[in-house]
Amino acid sequence: MNLDEFKNIFRKIKGRTIAVVYTFEGDTESGFEHFFIWKSSILTKWLTAIEELHCMPLILDVRTFIDKAINRTLPYVDYVLNLNTGMFDLSVMALVPSMCNSLGIPCIPCDAVSIVTGENKLLSNLIAQSLGIHVPKTIDSNIPKGIFRPINLGNSLGVKRGMNSTCQKGIYQEFISGYEITTPIVYNALTHTMDLLPTVIYIHESENLDWFNGEEEKRARTGYSFRTVNLDEKISKKYLELIDTLAIQTYCRIDARIKCTENIYHNTSNNIVSFEDVYFIEINVMPTIRDKNNFSFSFNSIKESDTIYPCIKAQKEIIGDINVFSFLLASSMLSFI
Repeated sequence: MNLDEFKNIFRKIKGRTIAVVYTFEGDTESGFEHFFIWKSSILTKWLTAIEELHCMPLILDVRTFIDKAINRTLPYVDYVLNLNTGMFDLSVMALVPSMCNSLGIPCIPCDAVSIVTGENKLLSNLIAQSLGIHVPKTIDSNIPKGIFRPINLGNSLGVKRGMNSTCQKGIYQEFISGYEITTPIVYNALTHTMDLLPTVIYIHESENLDWFNGEEEKRARTGYSFRTVNLDEKISKKYLELIDTLAIQTYCRIDARIKCTENIYHNTSNNIVSFEDVYFIEINVMPTIRDKNNFSFSFNSIKESDTIYPCIKAQKEIIGDINVFSFLLASSMLSFI
């Protein structure tokens, strides 16, 4: 697609109304308990992106959106930007996209099916394994050096070394010594395909290969730095197969571990990670986007040689300088056209 054709398609998203649906702080009714609230520093980034795309926002908390949708008092909207990611229960996380589906409104970043399959760690591991992606093997609960992952909790809640003694259902797997990596994947509006952004590797200051980004580590958000590494073509293709299987068409993030016994990724970003060394951990179909986190670091690391670069360049030709928020929003909207 040339630039003129892209501009003609891009014009179709101008003037659209986008409902920004977020988690309301203080709502503790059954089914609405949350562990993460969308703060103003994040909400304003999305609202600025909506303005930059010359669209109109409609800001609603989850309960108001659902009530208005049920009572047929919801104003007309073209898209829903679902920021309802801080829920404990996957079935509740799927509430907004389920309602969108019944109303026929495109939901960004994903639909209900993607949530209940992708965010469920048991199902996503089984799907990844069925596609030939390496997954850490399941081990007996009496083995002390494994890692426990609750099935239906997000944001690494409940992820612990050793078997968890609580009644929370989960999977107990071999711990992969090495490095934590994450690969953002987005819709490329120029090629009409999903495309990989640079893979981000976590480098812990202790150089400990047993470090992982668990619940406590995500709260602290300190003690490590980001770099980029290159995935070999085979694992990149497998990632795109997984995205296609889960019918994700806007953006997401795949987390994995690189298995290794030496600190070989500390001093260079030119390493190519072998397919054999990558072990799937989870897919995050509703990743948190904020300044200076792994997704934005990946976006800011894009080079002219990356296949997604022409799409970013084309958007800059139309709206000027863009950031990760405006790029993701525009690309997501275009994925439905």
